[in-house]
Amino acid sequence: MSTDSPVDIREDLRLAHRLALAHVAAPGATLDGARRRRIGEVAIGAYLDPGPQPPWVPVYGDPLLDAARRLARFADTLTEAVYAQALAEGVEAVEWVEMVGVVIAAVAPTAFAHAAGLPILDLPTPGDGPPTGLIASPLVSATLNWVPVAAPADQTASVVQALSAVPAEWDNLWRLAEAQYMSDAQMSDPLWNRGTLSRPQMELVAGRLSLVRRCFF
Repeated sequence: MSTDSPVDIREDLRLAHRLALAHVAAPGATLDGARRRRIGEVAIGAYLDPGPQPPWVPVYGDPLLDAARRLARFADTLTEAVYAQALAEGVEAVEWVEMVGVVIAAVAPTAFAHAAGLPILDLPTPGDGPPTGLIASPLVSATLNWVPVAAPADQTASVVQALSAVPAEWDNLWRLAEAQYMSDAQMSDPLWNRGTLSRPQMELVAGRLSLVRRCFF
């Protein structure tokens, strides 16, 4: 537990958040570190903006950045039509998946710090080097998701396979999930808990948060 915070923070949670922000600024599958960090900046700024422009306003004139802003602040307005328009404007499907992973990695630590009254953590300096090119193969279309996913499709829930096209984003998502919620394996145990909230209490919080965020899950 931390001794320099108004609330006790588990060290595994602190570590997951630090790793997530480092992940934002590191070269990704299709985007270099500078581009990823810029997406992270946009997402954090949108989340914290007290008076944001409406989601349909193209603040940046860049389809990937405008989608990141929308996802970070107005996630319920990010429709399949918005995705299709971004593709029509030149965004690659795997770039979109990577963008979603970057926004998740940037906003989760920011939202936690903001809610807990802690300082907002800074994004690291962008990492050097070109994109890694590490993309799942083969990629296939899915009926549960708009984006391509790692084969085989539709064998798991849509939220589970959503980032599977980009393994590094999938791994970071589950690293965050394990610290903030529970691991994929633990979800099958209705009695699992950390010794604090019970599993039903955790699900009540998760359900309430989904309602507030207008998430269809």
